[in-house]
Amino acid sequence: MTENRLPINPIYEEIGVRPMIHAGGTNTDHGGSRMRPEVIEAMAQASQSYVPIAELNSKVGEFIAEITGAEAGMVTAGAGSGIVLSAAACMTGTDKAKILQLPDTRGMKDQIVIAKAHRGGYSHMYTFTGASLVEVGDAQAWTTDELDAAINDSTAAIAYLLAPRISRRGPTLEETVEVAHAREIPVIVDAAAMLPPRSNLSRYIADGADLVTYSGGKEIRGPQATGLLVGRKDLVDAALASHNPNHAIGRPHKVSRESMVGLWMALKLYVEHDEEAEIAGYRVALGPVVEALKGVDGIEVSVRQDDFRFFLPNVVVKLTPEWTGPSGAAIRSAIMEGDPRIGIRFDPDHNELEINAFNMQSGEPEIVGARLREELLRR
Repeated sequence: MTENRLPINPIYEEIGVRPMIHAGGTNTDHGGSRMRPEVIEAMAQASQSYVPIAELNSKVGEFIAEITGAEAGMVTAGAGSGIVLSAAACMTGTDKAKILQLPDTRGMKDQIVIAKAHRGGYSHMYTFTGASLVEVGDAQAWTTDELDAAINDSTAAIAYLLAPRISRRGPTLEETVEVAHAREIPVIVDAAAMLPPRSNLSRYIADGADLVTYSGGKEIRGPQATGLLVGRKDLVDAALASHNPNHAIGRPHKVSRESMVGLWMALKLYVEHDEEAEIAGYRVALGPVVEALKGVDGIEVSVRQDDFRFFLPNVVVKLTPEWTGPSGAAIRSAIMEGDPRIGIRFDPDHNELEINAFNMQSGEPEIVGARLREELLRR
């Protein structure tokens, strides 16, 4: 890699799309994460033979169940697919007539209780099944009493969101499970982005959740269009019954044999890798970015990792009240539009730019640091 230039990718050059440095974490709009070579090789091998798709999903699901401590598991078309299939499973069970009836919910339990603080860009996916959401609490907090009061004869499930930057001022998952199970209601957990730590793969099942969905294309480094759904066997069986290749609500959620095998290999590698060494490596990789920003007035630069906003180390550039340069949004846009393209995050609530090393390759932190300094000094 030459200074401030990315190597030419002939595929994207022919198509006419400029590649970028992905320094914003694992966000879907920039391509998720980079698959390991072993995953790509496994997918190539899988492409050379044909197998029954449902059988393959069940077999990979057995491995998923083993590593998560769940009764059963399956591959989905991303964590969003897991949300839709979870809702369907809780509404229909394995009743074929009901499965074929969705999104017409007549005669079914079709309400899903959710904290208002857990509503966002993904929660509406529960309604793709025809279900309606019943909100409890306000945008910051809710109580077990509010959850209990919202349950009625039409309640199919309680939805619980676990994600970075999401309010935790309400009941814990375990407390939510206690309320739900006392009323014989299942709890669905959206944990798409809750890795690391790796222990979270089994934590939420251990806490009593009935279904948990994760992204396969983030920290796990599987194919981006994959996810995993784990939980009670009867509910996973119901989700499978609504999933491709069956003609049901999940028919559009197609996952190829190559992608299923890719996720299987990615999970094998993920559960075996040295998580502490990986995280330490990201801290080292961010060093050139921190170094490049020294001496810029009006900013505060730190490397941060915690259990609420930054699950992996990030360089955080705080635009202080003394900052007189471009807005954070303008800086983020300029870096993305420049050459090379660089994707970073901007948090307007904290007025902070965020740089994540997860997807950066050798030599890229130096480029990111230089370009960010250039834009910070632009007047």
